[in-house]
Amino acid sequence: MADLTTLEKQILEKLLQMSGGYVLNFSDRTMGEFFRDDIGIDIYNKKYKYASGSKANCMRGFWLKADEKIVGKSVLKLIEYIENQILIDNLKRADFPSDRISAAKNIGEKLIGTKIKVENKSHVTFKNGNINITLQKEVFDHVQKLLNSGHYFNAVEEAYKVVRHKLKDITGKEKAHEAFAESNQEKIFGHKPKNEAEEDFFEGVKFLHMSIQFLRNEKAHTPAQDLDKNLAIHYISMASLAYDLITKK
Repeated sequence: MADLTTLEKQILEKLLQMSGGYVLNFSDRTMGEFFRDDIGIDIYNKKYKYASGSKANCMRGFWLKADEKIVGKSVLKLIEYIENQILIDNLKRADFPSDRISAAKNIGEKLIGTKIKVENKSHVTFKNGNINITLQKEVFDHVQKLLNSGHYFNAVEEAYKVVRHKLKDITGKEKAHEAFAESNQEKIFGHKPKNEAEEDFFEGVKFLHMSIQFLRNEKAHTPAQDLDKNLAIHYISMASLAYDLITKK
Protein backbone atom coordinates (compact mmCIF):
# COMPACT_ATOMS: atom_id res chain seq x y z
CA MET A 1 0.00 0.00 0.00
CA ALA A 2 1.35 3.41 -0.96
CA ASP A 3 1.84 5.93 1.84
CA LEU A 4 -0.30 8.70 0.35
CA THR A 5 -1.96 11.42 2.39
CA THR A 6 -5.44 12.68 1.53
CA LEU A 7 -3.91 15.88 0.12
CA GLU A 8 -1.44 13.92 -2.02
CA LYS A 9 -4.25 11.81 -3.45
CA GLN A 10 -6.18 14.97 -4.25
CA ILE A 11 -3.14 16.44 -6.04
CA LEU A 12 -2.69 13.27 -8.11
CA GLU A 13 -6.39 12.94 -8.92
CA LYS A 14 -6.49 16.55 -10.12
CA LEU A 15 -3.35 16.11 -12.23
CA LEU A 16 -4.62 12.86 -13.75
CA GLN A 17 -8.09 14.32 -14.42
CA MET A 18 -9.80 11.46 -12.60
CA SER A 19 -13.22 13.03 -12.15
CA GLY A 20 -15.95 11.14 -13.95
CA GLY A 21 -14.06 7.84 -13.84
CA TYR A 22 -11.42 8.78 -16.43
CA VAL A 23 -7.61 8.98 -16.33
CA LEU A 24 -6.13 11.61 -18.66
CA ASN A 25 -6.89 10.74 -22.30
CA PHE A 26 -6.47 6.97 -21.85
CA SER A 27 -8.91 4.51 -23.31
CA ASP A 28 -9.29 1.16 -21.55
CA ARG A 29 -6.85 -0.34 -24.06
CA THR A 30 -4.19 2.38 -23.95
CA MET A 31 -4.23 2.53 -20.15
CA GLY A 32 -3.66 -1.22 -20.00
CA GLU A 33 -0.83 -0.93 -22.52
CA PHE A 34 0.78 1.96 -20.65
CA PHE A 35 0.88 0.10 -17.33
CA ARG A 36 2.05 -3.10 -19.04
CA ASP A 37 4.83 -1.51 -21.10
CA ASP A 38 6.00 1.36 -18.87
CA ILE A 39 5.30 0.09 -15.34
CA GLY A 40 5.38 -3.68 -15.85
CA ILE A 41 2.04 -4.52 -14.26
CA ASP A 42 -1.50 -5.45 -15.27
CA ILE A 43 -3.57 -2.52 -14.04
CA TYR A 44 -6.76 -4.54 -14.65
CA ASN A 45 -5.64 -7.39 -12.38
CA LYS A 46 -8.51 -8.23 -10.06
CA LYS A 47 -6.37 -7.41 -7.01
CA TYR A 48 -6.57 -3.73 -8.03
CA LYS A 49 -10.32 -3.77 -8.59
CA TYR A 50 -12.00 -1.00 -6.64
CA ALA A 51 -15.65 0.07 -6.56
CA SER A 52 -17.07 0.36 -10.10
CA GLY A 53 -13.87 -0.73 -11.85
CA SER A 54 -13.63 2.46 -13.93
CA LYS A 55 -10.20 3.61 -15.03
CA ALA A 56 -10.07 6.11 -12.14
CA ASN A 57 -11.12 3.44 -9.65
CA CYS A 58 -8.52 1.01 -11.02
CA MET A 59 -5.97 3.72 -10.26
CA ARG A 60 -7.33 4.17 -6.73
CA GLY A 61 -7.24 0.41 -6.18
CA PHE A 62 -3.67 0.33 -7.47
CA TRP A 63 -2.68 3.01 -4.95
CA LEU A 64 -4.29 0.97 -2.16
CA LYS A 65 -2.78 -2.41 -3.05
CA ALA A 66 0.52 -1.92 -4.89
CA ASP A 67 4.00 -1.50 -3.42
CA GLU A 68 4.68 2.18 -2.92
CA LYS A 69 7.86 2.13 -5.04
CA ILE A 70 5.79 0.85 -7.97
CA VAL A 71 3.20 3.55 -7.31
CA GLY A 72 5.97 6.14 -7.18
CA LYS A 73 7.37 4.88 -10.49
CA SER A 74 3.91 5.09 -12.04
CA VAL A 75 3.47 8.70 -10.91
CA LEU A 76 6.76 9.74 -12.52
CA LYS A 77 6.01 7.78 -15.70
CA LEU A 78 2.56 9.37 -15.91
CA ILE A 79 4.17 12.82 -15.64
CA GLU A 80 6.49 11.86 -18.54
CA TYR A 81 3.40 10.74 -20.46
CA ILE A 82 1.66 14.06 -19.81
CA GLU A 83 4.68 16.06 -20.96
CA ASN A 84 5.01 13.97 -24.13
CA GLN A 85 1.29 14.25 -24.88
CA ILE A 86 1.54 18.04 -24.51
CA LEU A 87 4.41 18.07 -27.00
CA ILE A 88 2.32 16.33 -29.66
CA ASP A 89 -0.77 18.41 -28.86
CA ASN A 90 -2.87 15.57 -27.46
CA LEU A 91 -3.13 17.40 -24.11
CA LYS A 92 -3.28 21.13 -23.40
CA ARG A 93 -0.42 22.75 -21.46
CA ALA A 94 -2.89 25.08 -19.69
CA ASP A 95 -4.55 22.07 -18.04
CA PHE A 96 -1.28 21.03 -16.35
CA PRO A 97 0.25 23.99 -14.47
CA SER A 98 3.90 23.56 -13.53
CA ASP A 99 3.22 23.83 -9.79
CA ARG A 100 0.81 20.90 -9.98
CA ILE A 101 3.31 18.80 -11.93
CA SER A 102 6.09 19.70 -9.47
CA ALA A 103 3.91 18.70 -6.52
CA ALA A 104 3.16 15.35 -8.19
CA LYS A 105 6.87 14.79 -8.91
CA ASN A 106 7.61 15.35 -5.23
CA ILE A 107 5.04 12.70 -4.35
CA GLY A 108 6.46 10.19 -6.84
CA GLU A 109 10.02 10.78 -5.68
CA LYS A 110 8.98 10.46 -2.04
CA LEU A 111 7.38 7.09 -2.74
CA ILE A 112 10.41 5.63 -4.52
CA GLY A 113 12.76 7.11 -1.92
CA THR A 114 14.82 9.45 -4.10
CA LYS A 115 13.73 12.66 -2.41
CA ILE A 116 14.97 11.94 1.08
CA LYS A 117 17.76 14.43 1.78
CA VAL A 118 19.23 16.11 4.81
CA GLU A 119 18.97 19.42 3.03
CA ASN A 120 15.79 20.41 1.24
CA LYS A 121 17.03 22.87 -1.34
CA SER A 122 15.03 24.17 -4.24
CA HIS A 123 15.97 22.92 -7.67
CA VAL A 124 15.18 23.76 -11.27
CA THR A 125 14.82 21.64 -14.38
CA PHE A 126 14.76 22.86 -17.97
CA LYS A 127 13.30 20.59 -20.61
CA ASN A 128 11.70 21.16 -24.00
CA GLY A 129 11.65 24.91 -23.49
CA ASN A 130 9.89 24.71 -20.10
CA ILE A 131 11.36 25.69 -16.74
CA ASN A 132 10.09 23.82 -13.67
CA ILE A 133 11.04 25.07 -10.22
CA THR A 134 10.68 22.92 -7.12
CA LEU A 135 10.52 25.32 -4.21
CA GLN A 136 12.53 24.96 -1.02
CA LYS A 137 10.65 22.39 1.08
CA GLU A 138 10.25 24.44 4.27
CA VAL A 139 8.73 27.29 2.31
CA PHE A 140 6.53 25.16 0.05
CA ASP A 141 5.20 22.90 2.83
CA HIS A 142 4.12 25.98 4.78
CA VAL A 143 2.19 27.62 1.93
CA GLN A 144 0.97 24.62 -0.05
CA LYS A 145 -2.57 24.58 1.37
CA LEU A 146 -2.96 28.32 0.79
CA LEU A 147 -1.85 27.93 -2.83
CA ASN A 148 -4.16 24.97 -3.39
CA SER A 149 -7.11 26.97 -2.05
CA GLY A 150 -6.29 30.07 -4.12
CA HIS A 151 -5.30 32.30 -1.17
CA TYR A 152 -2.29 33.72 -3.02
CA PHE A 153 -1.93 36.97 -1.04
CA ASN A 154 -1.77 35.03 2.25
CA ALA A 155 0.57 32.44 0.75
CA VAL A 156 3.09 35.17 -0.12
CA GLU A 157 2.91 36.70 3.34
CA GLU A 158 3.40 33.30 4.99
CA ALA A 159 6.35 32.44 2.71
CA TYR A 160 8.06 35.66 3.78
CA LYS A 161 7.39 34.85 7.45
CA VAL A 162 9.20 31.53 7.04
CA VAL A 163 12.26 33.30 5.59
CA ARG A 164 12.37 35.95 8.28
CA HIS A 165 11.95 33.41 11.08
CA LYS A 166 14.81 31.35 9.65
CA LEU A 167 17.02 34.44 9.51
CA LYS A 168 16.22 35.10 13.16
CA ASP A 169 17.01 31.47 14.07
CA ILE A 170 20.45 31.82 12.49
CA THR A 171 21.41 35.32 13.65
CA GLY A 172 19.12 36.24 16.52
CA LYS A 173 17.88 39.19 14.44
CA GLU A 174 14.80 39.34 12.23
CA LYS A 175 15.46 42.67 10.51
CA ALA A 176 17.78 42.10 7.57
CA HIS A 177 19.99 45.17 8.05
CA GLU A 178 20.72 43.95 11.60
CA ALA A 179 20.93 40.23 10.79
CA PHE A 180 23.55 40.79 8.07
CA ALA A 181 25.94 42.68 10.31
CA GLU A 182 29.58 41.75 9.72
CA SER A 183 29.66 39.85 13.01
CA ASN A 184 27.00 37.45 11.67
CA GLN A 185 28.66 36.58 8.35
CA GLU A 186 30.10 33.31 9.60
CA LYS A 187 26.74 32.31 11.08
CA ILE A 188 24.99 32.87 7.77
CA PHE A 189 27.61 31.96 5.17
CA GLY A 190 30.01 29.79 7.17
CA HIS A 191 32.98 32.12 6.66
CA LYS A 192 34.05 35.71 6.16
CA PRO A 193 34.16 36.99 2.57
CA LYS A 194 37.35 35.84 0.86
CA ASN A 195 37.49 38.57 -1.73
CA GLU A 196 35.68 41.59 -3.10
CA ALA A 197 33.40 39.50 -5.29
CA GLU A 198 32.24 37.52 -2.28
CA GLU A 199 31.67 40.75 -0.33
CA ASP A 200 29.37 41.85 -3.15
CA PHE A 201 27.55 38.51 -3.03
CA PHE A 202 27.00 38.81 0.73
CA GLU A 203 25.63 42.32 0.20
CA GLY A 204 23.35 41.04 -2.55
CA VAL A 205 21.88 38.39 -0.25
CA LYS A 206 21.42 41.07 2.41
CA PHE A 207 19.47 43.32 0.03
CA LEU A 208 17.37 40.39 -1.17
CA HIS A 209 16.33 39.80 2.44
CA MET A 210 15.72 43.50 2.94
CA SER A 211 13.39 43.41 -0.06
CA ILE A 212 11.48 40.52 1.49
CA GLN A 213 11.32 42.41 4.79
CA PHE A 214 9.67 45.43 3.17
CA LEU A 215 7.42 43.39 0.89
CA ARG A 216 6.28 41.36 3.87
CA ASN A 217 5.55 44.53 5.85
CA GLU A 218 3.33 45.73 3.00
CA LYS A 219 1.43 42.42 3.01
CA ALA A 220 1.15 42.38 6.82
CA HIS A 221 -0.19 45.93 7.14
CA THR A 222 -2.78 45.90 4.36
CA PRO A 223 -6.00 43.87 4.13
CA ALA A 224 -5.76 40.67 2.10
CA GLN A 225 -6.72 41.25 -1.53
CA ASP A 226 -6.80 39.40 -4.81
CA LEU A 227 -3.32 38.66 -6.10
CA ASP A 228 -2.48 37.27 -9.50
CA LYS A 229 -1.38 33.64 -9.20
CA ASN A 230 1.59 34.12 -11.53
CA LEU A 231 2.86 37.08 -9.50
CA ALA A 232 2.36 35.19 -6.24
CA ILE A 233 4.46 32.26 -7.51
CA HIS A 234 7.23 34.68 -8.47
CA TYR A 235 7.14 36.26 -5.00
CA ILE A 236 7.26 32.84 -3.32
CA SER A 237 10.10 31.72 -5.61
CA MET A 238 12.05 34.75 -4.39
CA ALA A 239 11.37 33.67 -0.80
CA SER A 240 12.59 30.15 -1.64
CA LEU A 241 15.82 31.54 -3.11
CA ALA A 242 16.38 33.79 -0.10
CA TYR A 243 15.91 30.83 2.27
CA ASP A 244 18.34 28.70 0.25
CA LEU A 245 21.02 31.38 0.26
CA ILE A 246 21.16 31.59 4.06
CA THR A 247 21.11 27.81 4.60
CA LYS A 248 23.61 26.65 1.96
CA LYS A 249 26.81 26.77 4.00
